[in-house]
Amino acid sequence: MFYLLYGQDTYRSREKLNELLKYFKTKISDLGVYKINGDSFNEAEFEEIIRAKNLFEKKYLIICERVTENKLASVFVEDSLEKCAKSENIFLFLEEEVEEKRLEKFKKYAAKIQEFKLLTGVKLKEWFNEKKIPANIASDIVKKCGSDLWGASKEIEKYSLGSLTAKQEEDTPYNPFAICDAFAGKNKTKTWTIYQQALRQGIPAEEVFFKILWQVKNLLMVKKLMNAGIANIAKETGLHAFVASKATKAAKNFSEEELINYSYKMLKIYHEERRGAGELEIEFEKLLIN
Repeated sequence: MFYLLYGQDTYRSREKLNELLKYFKTKISDLGVYKINGDSFNEAEFEEIIRAKNLFEKKYLIICERVTENKLASVFVEDSLEKCAKSENIFLFLEEEVEEKRLEKFKKYAAKIQEFKLLTGVKLKEWFNEKKIPANIASDIVKKCGSDLWGASKEIEKYSLGSLTAKQEEDTPYNPFAICDAFAGKNKTKTWTIYQQALRQGIPAEEVFFKILWQVKNLLMVKKLMNAGIANIAKETGLHAFVASKATKAAKNFSEEELINYSYKMLKIYHEERRGAGELEIEFEKLLIN
């Protein structure tokens, strides 16, 4: 079966995707997750996944992002929708725009379709009310961000972190070890705050990015050794005993799969920046807060 989430409000459609992902992970034990992107779409790979009952022992949830933006992929996917609907696996399509003609084809076979239009007026006000944001603060954010909920969510984060004043931020020098500790402790709010502080103080986004990438690689290395039953982490890795001890403690906060996923996403951000397909500063921030 498959679901289609689409519309200009990519913030809420992404929220819904994460909600469905969490639901299916709770409902189906040992659920595998596979991601397909329109930029790197492969017909043979997609066909194999549809017939995955014969290829995999466990059930898979396949997240297909922006496949209709790729002309060749969109035609192939459209012709495969009936097969997706009958597949043993679950397909989640996440799109920003879907042509009306193609949408009719999706409607014919989808288990569920949900459109996410940009919020305005009363509906936008209700969204802020759900976040428990005072009306005057919400009004200021709307003036600045309009219907952009990605931007609005960042402003809400700033409001929620009101205990840290701009003066305090200016007086406190950026500490690369502090952001690594916050990341390792899964404190997203603090990690994001320090990242913003670094940018305001003129620290290049790439410098912070590579510091976190270094942290991820260390944590992944330690996690693999822990999973293999290796006791003397410092000896195996060559890390200083203090660093190895901190990394071992922090690695307990993550699964090996999580760390592999972080590593993959960060390398993807880096390579897309290099070929002009993405902006590292923005994509890295999304990674830190999502």
